[in-house]
Amino acid sequence: MADCEVNYTCACGKSMPLIYLFFCKYCVTLRCPKCVSHEVDSYYCPHCLENIPSAEAKTMKNRCASTSCLECPNCTNTLQVRSAQVPMVRREGGKVRGFGQFKKVYYLHCSFCFWTTRDINQPDKSTNSGPWIEPVAEDTWMFNIINYYRHLIQKEKVEMEKRKRQRRGSFLGSLGISDKLLPFAKIRSSFSMNLAGTGQFDENILKNYSPIEAEEDTEPADEKYYSTPGETYNYASIASRIQQPGNQVYYACDLKPNSMHLMVKRSQRCRECEHNLSKPEFNPSSIKFKIHQIARRFVPRFRIVKVSKLQHEVYTKVHFSLTNPTEYNLPVEFRPLPEDHPYHSKVTADVKLPEKELVLAAWDDTAQYEDNITNDFEDDPDIVIMRRMNKLTFVIQVKPHNESGDIRIGFQLSYKYKSMTPSIRPDEQKTPEEISVEPCITACLGSI
Repeated sequence: MADCEVNYTCACGKSMPLIYLFFCKYCVTLRCPKCVSHEVDSYYCPHCLENIPSAEAKTMKNRCASTSCLECPNCTNTLQVRSAQVPMVRREGGKVRGFGQFKKVYYLHCSFCFWTTRDINQPDKSTNSGPWIEPVAEDTWMFNIINYYRHLIQKEKVEMEKRKRQRRGSFLGSLGISDKLLPFAKIRSSFSMNLAGTGQFDENILKNYSPIEAEEDTEPADEKYYSTPGETYNYASIASRIQQPGNQVYYACDLKPNSMHLMVKRSQRCRECEHNLSKPEFNPSSIKFKIHQIARRFVPRFRIVKVSKLQHEVYTKVHFSLTNPTEYNLPVEFRPLPEDHPYHSKVTADVKLPEKELVLAAWDDTAQYEDNITNDFEDDPDIVIMRRMNKLTFVIQVKPHNESGDIRIGFQLSYKYKSMTPSIRPDEQKTPEEISVEPCITACLGSI
């Protein structure tokens, strides 16, 4: 069964698979991607693996400035430089007299959709480096939109600065103090005027701008489209046109290679305690993390192993498994789903949960290489089916309420999390603090 059929409930009430959740060791609770704040650490190019400063990334519109990092305008895959031998034309008196020696030229090629720069009649280059994209002026309507919003932003900045000065003046006036009598008043006033003066805008551009409106009457299509078979490959697709919003091309032969989109390395921070939950390394070529508190490293993983044929109002055994990700034995208890849980109204089956606690063995890398593994756990054979290393397979009886539809169950898992804080001095090792963690688990067992 797929892992997406088992969801864990976050502290905010949202249910998600365990692989998408974080575990905050300070709040001792689960956090979903919407419960954490995302912070951009660095920008980098996925092709040349070069770190890009945030100011440069903003200037280049989140695209790589390197001339070798280009993507196909048709399928957005990375373009590669290919070489070819082209015979040189020999001319005499302005007329072609034949062909001479071969010349090596270079062009861009997509190994996925086989698009090349020769398809758009772009001349080949004599060197394999240098700029491949020629700067093209943006359309008039796009330039007017960008220019309008640029002046609008500057106007809002000036108005915001004026409101700040008015609030400061009104507050001092209520106290009977004149702003001009304060020390450094002239310096502050000149600084605020210079700050407002940096946002120059033209009022005429804001007044004379006319937004684009949809027209009810459109131009009729040419009759040749009804009489001749269409060749869709000659026209640019919507996805290709979105890649180049500044130059709205209609034909595929007008498409140009695009610079590679930049990617970001971001860190996640808990919004309650403001501790980092995930922080990657700064090196773009590294996939390691300095801090990586994903939930699957701290919370037992509950999975569906085998679902028998379910019947209405009949208890059926369903096989589940629990995996212990921690390095110590983990006793686990099962409890009914709380009535105030948002998923409680969607439960469509009763479950007979194990009354005794199940002990999960500690996770050990070397356990799979040992031949003689002793089992020191006293398991109930009616509940526990198999135990292998840190994985336990057991049975829960399920009785569906509905005669048809999806069968959904829910329960609460309770275990003790040991908060181990390492110490610099070996003689000052503290005993780990045990904290109770009770995540709610919901699962869909299919339909009757």
